Amino acid sequence: MLDNKFSTSSVNYTLDFGAGINNDGSVRLTDHKKNIESNIGISIDDQAFQYRVTQGFPSVVADLIDLATAIHISDRLSFQDLRHQQTSIYVVLPVRHPEILNTQLFQEKLQDLLKWSTGSKWIFEFKNRNVSERLQTSLPIATTDCEVALWSGGLDALLGIYDRLKTYPERSFVLFGSGGSTNVYHLQEEVAKKVESIFPNRSTLYRYCIRISESNAHAKNKITRTRGLVFAMLGAACASLMGQQKLCFYENGIGAINLPYRASAIGLDHTRSVHPLTLLKVSDIISILVGETFRVWNPFLFSTKAEMCSKLSEDGRIDLLPITKSCDSPHRKKITQCGYCSSCLLRRQSIAAANLEDTTPYLISHGNYQPAADPSISLRNMLVQVDTLQSLLNISDQHDIQWKNLACKFPELDDIVDNCSTVEKLTTVEMKMKLTRLYQNYVSEWNNVRSQLSVGLIKSNDIESPNQNCLVA
Repeated sequence: MLDNKFSTSSVNYTLDFGAGINNDGSVRLTDHKKNIESNIGISIDDQAFQYRVTQGFPSVVADLIDLATAIHISDRLSFQDLRHQQTSIYVVLPVRHPEILNTQLFQEKLQDLLKWSTGSKWIFEFKNRNVSERLQTSLPIATTDCEVALWSGGLDALLGIYDRLKTYPERSFVLFGSGGSTNVYHLQEEVAKKVESIFPNRSTLYRYCIRISESNAHAKNKITRTRGLVFAMLGAACASLMGQQKLCFYENGIGAINLPYRASAIGLDHTRSVHPLTLLKVSDIISILVGETFRVWNPFLFSTKAEMCSKLSEDGRIDLLPITKSCDSPHRKKITQCGYCSSCLLRRQSIAAANLEDTTPYLISHGNYQPAADPSISLRNMLVQVDTLQSLLNISDQHDIQWKNLACKFPELDDIVDNCSTVEKLTTVEMKMKLTRLYQNYVSEWNNVRSQLSVGLIKSNDIESPNQNCLVA
């Protein structure tokens, strides 16, 4: 039930997880606008958490797993129209340590993280969990010193693990995957097996599956904006159980920061899943729960996607490229990747800029497919951003002036430096220089391949001029 501080008139959805998250349980969903209540089935597979180095299963880690699961389900079932008023979501979740999760500090950090990631207002009521434990203590014990990394099966994940395996030949790796899609599960497994065949006995794949049933009558978010933070929370639970205080998220810096392409580009999904501030906020949440400093870290924050291709390029492993997926909206055809959405374009740009042959089949080049919308939209938006970045950087050869121009146009860059330089073990000046260099390299890469990627999408004389406002001389 709602706390006295809140009323149903201010809440759009209530999700009550009853006795708690269980392998085959349910959630009571109330849509207050439509005055509809229903039970939604939940199925989870948590066998991945059996393998660990800790003898017991810390109950705070079990709470972390349940909290991440509840956030994912709530986000999936609570329809949010990002163009209209803020959605308010009330979550009732039984946990083992309500005395920690109900503290003002934890509640403020959690609500701030979710508002930052989704734009919605989240309210949590943590109750005491009284049912028998789902996660038992007498399970197999792993004995490995490793780096734990999130595993999507995408190109960045492949490039990241390939680079880390080559750079640290003495190290073993645990790859942690999650989700509810059968196709994604098969992809994660296929790419992981390929990596294992190249680097035998160096990596192990563990996964946690969340599935929702009996929910066809309810509108769902097509874009689950909590995807990255939920993934990180579950991965952090895995890392903690492996005796680690760090979790890696392999993502190129351009995609992680994900600056908006242009103000007029409506409806673009500028996700904050791997944003440096998201990882920092998730790290704070986990640190409070486990009672020690924990860090979710992206070792490729200052690398472009093309630069992440370097180890693959050195070894000539172009055979690995087609097995990964990048498309924003995978198609149900033999050729699943479109080649013209922003994710496909960044993929194609990075492969071309790394001087690799892209043997990936795309609908735009290998299929007989006519898109409903103009397929050049994403490329036009990306090129406007590239030209804007170039105009900001070209105003001066001095790094401090280049940075002032970048931060004037994109103020969140200053926020990243102010909040993340310490955890990156850099001075603010050093971090500004690294980020400036990141965008310089990105612009240079695009200039080398833009005509190649424009073929079939944009005529060479039909490129918009960049917005040159906010230049500092």
